Amino acid sequence: MNCDWVQQNIALYLYGELADDARYETEQHIARCHACAAELAEQQEFQAQMNALPVEEPSANFLAASRMRLQEALEHVQPRRAWYQRLAFDPSAWLRQVRFSPALATAIFMVGFGGGLGAMYKTMHNPSQGGTDTRVDAAIGGITSIEKDPATNTVRVQYDRVLPGSVQGQANDPKVQDLLLFALKSNENSGVRLNSVDALAGKTDDPRVRETLTYALRYDSNPGVRLHSLDELGAFVKDDIRVRNAVLEALLNDSNPGVRSSALHSLEPVKTDSSVRMALQQLAKEDPSEYIRTESSRVLASMPTVY
Repeated sequence: MNCDWVQQNIALYLYGELADDARYETEQHIARCHACAAELAEQQEFQAQMNALPVEEPSANFLAASRMRLQEALEHVQPRRAWYQRLAFDPSAWLRQVRFSPALATAIFMVGFGGGLGAMYKTMHNPSQGGTDTRVDAAIGGITSIEKDPATNTVRVQYDRVLPGSVQGQANDPKVQDLLLFALKSNENSGVRLNSVDALAGKTDDPRVRETLTYALRYDSNPGVRLHSLDELGAFVKDDIRVRNAVLEALLNDSNPGVRSSALHSLEPVKTDSSVRMALQQLAKEDPSEYIRTESSRVLASMPTVY
């Protein structure tokens, strides 16, 4: 056991997290090493200073935000699979379980290489089998304008390439929709982003549209874009936890009073959710906006009393 290892793990030793054998070795090393003993003394002093600080209760906003992040993280956790499923679908697990002969390894490489060439050839010569894949062309530099014809619901998207280009069609056309989503996430012109939200109105049943509008609600710099995105997402506050969390985040943190007010009203259908209720209780007590305090109190007062 050397000094590098001891100093990297000295915090674990201090908090009793080392295994018994590692703890014994660490104590033996510290007894004969002045540098590591000094490091331990410094860590102990820091621990004592931290323990002397008063323990503060977390605020309702902090608890609500933490719960939102936990819920979103749990949404992406993959369920554990049985060993035979891992063997069948996880190539790395399969390779760890089986010892290949050199001849078999060579055969597998040749089959994989040949399959890759075949897939590339097929994609290049038949775009409908994966060449487009409803993604925005990497050569597109930006969206310059979006125009929607109210009479026909036709959307015209003008974009820059090596040479300017445009595409026209319904908003649910894959190429048009990809460009609208691209514009909403990346365009520097807020007017174009607003037009993109307008063109995507009524398309929130599509998860990709909903995800992009949620992104705009959280991160767009223009309050008009955030407000329009919120209006489109309102119907999904009950059923989509990511939408609910984004709206709750807007209520707690958005800098625009109109967005916060709209977020509060959007959350009324889920006012009994514990995160929403905790946020409303906090806002009713101490929010700087009198309107938000009043509305939060009103929503709380409308909730059934639980005995």
